[in-house]
Formats: sequence, C-alpha cells, structure tokens
Amino acid sequence: MKARRKLRLISLTMFIIAVIFVFCAISCPTLGHTIYIGSFSFGAEQWRICYGIYAAAMSVIFIASFFVKDK
Repeated sequence: MKARRKLRLISLTMFIIAVIFVFCAISCPTLGHTIYIGSFSFGAEQWRICYGIYAAAMSVIFIASFFVKDK
C-alpha cells in the first residue's frame, strides 16, 4: 500500500472519530464538569472552544492528506 493511501486511510479514520466525539460531547447538556484552576474556571464555553479546535485540526489533517506527494 502506498504512503499516500495509508495516510489518507488513517486521517479518514481520525476524522470520523473526531466527528463522532464532537457530536457526543456537544449533545451532552452539561458538556462535562467545570474545572477550577485557582480563580479561573474552565466551563462549558471553554469546552466548546476545545472541541471546535479538535474538530478543525482533524479536518485540516484529513484535507492535508490529499496534498501528500508520492516519492
């Protein structure tokens, strides 16, 4: 199997897992627990941002797999 095809298959799998994870995480009404670090609280809004960054990163990796050149 060529490197491009392997990378595309791995990135597609990671992208599908990311979509399922983000869907399950967002559908939870509480979006996890609020974490307090000193006076800073990491609540639902911050979790939404983290999930969005995760989904965007997986999308970029999937799209980047189409631009890999074979040797």
